[in-house]
Amino acid sequence: MAKTDVAEEVLDALGGKDNVKANDICMTRLRILTVESDLIDMNKLRSIKGVLGTVRRGPNGVEIVFGPGSVNEVQEDIVQLTGIQPSYSAFRDSSSAPEDSISVQINGHAPIPRVARAAVAAKRPLASTRVDSLSDAEDDEDDMEELASLLEATDAADAKRLLVVNGPNINMLGVREPKIYGRRAYTDLVRLCRKAAREEGFADCRCFQSNHEGDLVDVIQAAYGEFDGIIINPAAYTHTSVALLDALKSVAIPAIEVHISKVDEREDFRRISYVRAACFETIMGMGLEGYRKAIKDMAAHLREREGDKGPGLP
Repeated sequence: MAKTDVAEEVLDALGGKDNVKANDICMTRLRILTVESDLIDMNKLRSIKGVLGTVRRGPNGVEIVFGPGSVNEVQEDIVQLTGIQPSYSAFRDSSSAPEDSISVQINGHAPIPRVARAAVAAKRPLASTRVDSLSDAEDDEDDMEELASLLEATDAADAKRLLVVNGPNINMLGVREPKIYGRRAYTDLVRLCRKAAREEGFADCRCFQSNHEGDLVDVIQAAYGEFDGIIINPAAYTHTSVALLDALKSVAIPAIEVHISKVDEREDFRRISYVRAACFETIMGMGLEGYRKAIKDMAAHLREREGDKGPGLP
């Protein structure tokens, strides 16, 4: 399917081009601000070929996550079809923010121009999908740290990249059965993974969560040639999804299975894991800290494969 056709389908799902007020790119997320949010058909958006997920942003905004290398082309066609130029400032509370930069400094990093953000998106095609309640300030800070890391690693041909995949209901951490899963939120999990990955020398750590099996298959397939290791918590799909097993086998990327609880000590049906056959290690019952151990073990595994026993990657 041509990118122009994809852009036309996106506009149709958004309620037509006249319902689009602004657009911008954040990593591989196409951000759209609409006039009337009631006209947005989220199910239609998710069904478009190449769309990996959708996230609501404020009362009138939506973020559409695309696969490798396509977000820039789709945005260019959106611009041509609507006549509306990209504008980062439209998505901020303050209308005085410059259109070509992030107007604040985070952790000492200088503002990154929009053109640089788009260039990184083209080089590093797979973005985090967050379906939690991050505030705009937290969202911007996470993007800033992620972009700074990517820009620093752009010239490192051997830099290692990590993908963390989470299945259904992981976005409900802190709310869902806290006696089993704890009270830390999904945002805490994302930050833990990114911090642990930096400490282990990974140049990039992307976190993806979806409640839909097909989305998880798509993101695993899209990781081929882009990521060096996968940490996966399939959640309920652990016990049902041959599709996820086949996807992991297809890309043949080293993978570790993680579970927050001790699934083998719970209901009988939870003792079945299809994805385990495609993973070289399973970690369970350590809470969110299991992800930290998985990241550490993945780094050691990749070093061992390359014969590098020294600290850090590569």
